[in-house]
Amino acid sequence: MRDPASLDLLVLDDEWRPLHRLRADQDWRRTVDALLQWDSHWLAIEQQRPDSPLPHWTDIRLTRTLSKRLRPMEIGLADHVIHGGQSRFSFREAGLL
Repeated sequence: MRDPASLDLLVLDDEWRPLHRLRADQDWRRTVDALLQWDSHWLAIEQQRPDSPLPHWTDIRLTRTLSKRLRPMEIGLADHVIHGGQSRFSFREAGLL
């Protein structure tokens, strides 16, 4: 069973299908290695919470910072999805990406 509060990075193909999942607390070099290994130009953030899926200020800051830092490497942030309870929140669907 997955941790009730987790943060993962998903390496995506060009159609935004998941190719590989990484825990966000791992060394950033592993993320870059996975992007190179899978020849991917897309990354997504998937977050799991036991309560509400509504984003906190720290979630918004993380999304903006990661998106900005990926651009020079020609990597796009496809989405940041927060699952909480029986609901989910998508930054892309909300127009925040």
